[in-house]
Amino acid sequence: MPIISFNISDNLKKFLKKMVQPGGEYKNNSYVMRDALIRLMQEKDGALASESDLPVTIAIPKITSSVLITYSAENSKLEKKIAHLEYEYHDNILQKSILAYNGLKTITYILEAEMDNIQIFITELNSLEELQSFRYIINEPENDSE
Repeated sequence: MPIISFNISDNLKKFLKKMVQPGGEYKNNSYVMRDALIRLMQEKDGALASESDLPVTIAIPKITSSVLITYSAENSKLEKKIAHLEYEYHDNILQKSILAYNGLKTITYILEAEMDNIQIFITELNSLEELQSFRYIINEPENDSE
């Protein structure tokens, strides 16, 4: 099983904290973020909370994300699966770079999309058991109006 780690911006943390149960008992911020992300992944079509919790119209921002995977360079079946995912999500991939060294291949993706599209791409990549490592970072894009 690959190791997963990620970082999120302060603005995204505030957004996620609004999604968790008010007054909930959490050991630390990691548990708050995990609960909010699980709720976000389980909900569909913006049904994140009751009408009284959030405004009626929610503008879902585009998020940028970096994803890094490492696997054996000789695994052609895995390469086909990755190529299929890349084709399926080509509109979300801004940049892709590949590094091959010592029998391993490392691919880095820069993605920009709504959180649910990035989450689906990351989940599908993570489901590939042949990956040796898997890392991702989720960031909120710079806001030009500030």
